[in-house]
Amino acid sequence: MNDGPDDLILVRQAQQELPYRTAAFEQLMYRYASRLQAACRYWVHNLHDAEDLAQDIMLKLFFELPRFREESSFSTWLWRIAANRCIDHCRKQKREGVTDLSPSDCLPGKQRLESEVSSRVDAERLMAKLDESERIVVTLRIFGDLSFEEIASALHIGLSAAKMRYSRALQRLRSMVVE
Repeated sequence: MNDGPDDLILVRQAQQELPYRTAAFEQLMYRYASRLQAACRYWVHNLHDAEDLAQDIMLKLFFELPRFREESSFSTWLWRIAANRCIDHCRKQKREGVTDLSPSDCLPGKQRLESEVSSRVDAERLMAKLDESERIVVTLRIFGDLSFEEIASALHIGLSAAKMRYSRALQRLRSMVVE
């Protein structure tokens, strides 16, 4: 997603105000929080961990925002931090031997209709079968609404690599659905 016309204004205002005043920073986080939390749920497959991770990312943004140099858009920078933090979390989980919890652990509430719950669980199971690099590209594209150029910048990969990972991930997802 391209930054809104006032993202840069809010960023600059927050840079001047932080850490003493947080109104501009809060507006930025409000703008991106729901997509960030949804992306974290797909990265880590556990609602509690995803919420903690989203909060960690927002806290990191709070401390890093004064050093943001506008070399990329704010949203690209945010998603780069989110991707790096989620990758680190997943690697730590693997090192510690933590196994994936059931997809129902990722559900935000039991009040959803049964068909919606079933669809969400199926989508999470499919996403969990993607390798880490594919899952991140799909998540940034779907939840972050980032262009391939922004994904490439956020992940420090080439444009063709971003497109290839996304294409490969979609092919794998399609083949899993057909099975």
